[in-house]
Amino acid sequence: MSVLAQPIPIDRPPARPIDAPPTAKYIEYVNEVATRLAGKLSARERRRLEGERALLARARFIELNGVVHHYQDVGPLDGEPLLLIHGWDCSSFWWHHVIDPLAQAGYRVVSYDLKGHGFSDSDPRQDYTVAGFSADVQALSRALNLGPAHVAAFSLGAFIGLHVAAHQPELVRSLIFFNFSLLPYNKFASQFVPRLLDTVFNRVLRPIERRNLWWLPFIYARLVMAQNTPSISDIRLGTLGLRYCDPAAVRVSATELSRPEILAAVAEQAKTIQQPLLLVAGANDPIMRPADGRKLVALAPNSSFLEVPKCGHLILFELPEHVIQIMRLFLKGVR
Repeated sequence: MSVLAQPIPIDRPPARPIDAPPTAKYIEYVNEVATRLAGKLSARERRRLEGERALLARARFIELNGVVHHYQDVGPLDGEPLLLIHGWDCSSFWWHHVIDPLAQAGYRVVSYDLKGHGFSDSDPRQDYTVAGFSADVQALSRALNLGPAHVAAFSLGAFIGLHVAAHQPELVRSLIFFNFSLLPYNKFASQFVPRLLDTVFNRVLRPIERRNLWWLPFIYARLVMAQNTPSISDIRLGTLGLRYCDPAAVRVSATELSRPEILAAVAEQAKTIQQPLLLVAGANDPIMRPADGRKLVALAPNSSFLEVPKCGHLILFELPEHVIQIMRLFLKGVR
């Protein structure tokens, strides 16, 4: 029997009628973690892997628009729904610090992997566009009967959350965006940046991670993207996204987000949303600059802005306690 035929048993949530079979990526990693835990490990490495196994045990799978997605649904089913959308070349595990505290506060917390990311299957059509991702969010919301949900989104995820709020406002109760802003169009950058990102992520960082040299992507992130040093367990979860992201998702998304009409649409969508919006910016974010975040907030009629000192682009791992507190206070004030 193939090692991918079925996962080594772990206690997963009770089945639902909408469940789909686990993806091959998920089965592969569950088996890898179980095999490593069966061997000799340092106490720190064992704790790290046991933490990952606990996250893996929450996995659910659902087919959305023809693609099987991995998601987690934590907290009371009758709680106010909170949908978490991760960023580009990341996974839902980037939210792992947030899930339990918000679920314990009474929210129904749903996190999921974008198609082609994390443990969700790749899209055979390669529709890794904002509109394509948005259609999946809408399908997930309706399949889980979330109703109007609070939506928290990081980086690329905010493009998606904004699109849903603008086109299907009945699905969104409020919005919290981390590390997001208007991106000014630059003709030279639109031609150069997608190729650069394809090279850096698909041809350099991804092969490095697959050789278990996770500390090299970490050095890149610490020097370029972050102002605070994440824990080793967070670093490993972050680089796990590199392993399982479809390379086509990097190319398609990077190319789309360099198009002038896509960038211009962000401003137009911001003008239309009526839901409460909080935009949280890292003061030292080199990608989504706070000044451009303020410009975005100025367009949205019911919005506010918070700049976090000494923070880069990776706030979910840099300052997770800040993120939890910010979300609690904002959600408590939404009426």
